[in-house]
Amino acid sequence: MDIKLSGITKEYLHEEGTRKVLDNLSLFVPSGHFVSIIGPSGCGKTTLLKLIGGFDGHSKPSREIFMIFQDANQLFPWRTLESNLSYAIRKTHKGISKAQAAEKAKAALSEVGLLEYHHYYPHQLSGGMKQRGALARALAVGCKVLLMDEPFTSLDRVNKEIAYELLLKIWREKKLTVIFVTHDLEEAERLSEQILYFEDLNGKISV
Repeated sequence: MDIKLSGITKEYLHEEGTRKVLDNLSLFVPSGHFVSIIGPSGCGKTTLLKLIGGFDGHSKPSREIFMIFQDANQLFPWRTLESNLSYAIRKTHKGISKAQAAEKAKAALSEVGLLEYHHYYPHQLSGGMKQRGALARALAVGCKVLLMDEPFTSLDRVNKEIAYELLLKIWREKKLTVIFVTHDLEEAERLSEQILYFEDLNGKISV
């Protein structure tokens, strides 16, 4: 699934007036490509992801576009891992039975190496496992575009490497379009085909 933006401008109100975080920004990411975005804090990286994901209040989120955040606590704490996925599947696939949703949930958990933990609650999982659970949920609902906002920041080096290998494997197998926000140039070089730099606090991009 291609991502195409043209002439996007976004401003926020604050005490001193308005601040422009995106200024006439245009972006094209071809289907199946992995692009990282890097830049200083407050330059509009996360704002851009939210616009693409439909979290700007002007468009509706789509199950084809899924966002994974920096915070590892993205799963419902009162649901098991499998139940979290099954719930998302039934919300995005009207008419699917509980049994079918459970089957799809387990298949997605298997893809990220968490099938044996399907009955665990989020508090029983490590940060890395929670992020893999969030990734499994994206796969379970059938996303085509994966938006990732510094998802591995809290992981140690060993778990980051595991997460990198898993993400790259899934990206290649599923032919997903991935837009990955990070502050870490090494991480961006490790993962992506192309790196886009937000040069300043007005959302100006260079390649």
